[in-house]
Amino acid sequence: MADVLVVAVFDDEKTAWDGVVTASTIAAQGKLGLHDACLVVRAPDGAVHKRETHDISTTKAGWYGGAWGLLGGAILGFPIAVAAAGAGLGAFMARRRDLGITDEFERAVADRLTPGRAAAVVLVADEHAAQIEGAARSRGAWTRTVTLADAQALATSQ
Repeated sequence: MADVLVVAVFDDEKTAWDGVVTASTIAAQGKLGLHDACLVVRAPDGAVHKRETHDISTTKAGWYGGAWGLLGGAILGFPIAVAAAGAGLGAFMARRRDLGITDEFERAVADRLTPGRAAAVVLVADEHAAQIEGAARSRGAWTRTVTLADAQALATSQ
């Protein structure tokens, strides 16, 4: 099955964030094929705020890279040098790559939000999209599901 993005637009940030947290909780229980989720908010003054749930931070990636580098360096005989290079590479890659919902798509959603509204954006397996949409609509949201190809086209048209 393909993955799709479900965008649910709410009247306020709290309700949208509750939707993101609920979807993440259900996914953690193994009842939903959730791959990533985020919140995009356009404040009443027009400022945009985003909250991610699953992207790896640069700090965490640096630690992972350093640990793998230390292990590889121990095998090669240069543990400290390879660990430092691995940490730097891990942090760099985390900054350069978004493994779930791309920053470009988040910006495209933000550009379409009216001030004071918020959107929960969820990357799920296609078979769970209707379940997510139904739950969001029951909380008063407007929803739209897009394929990853459509999302890519939308984000690059900005």
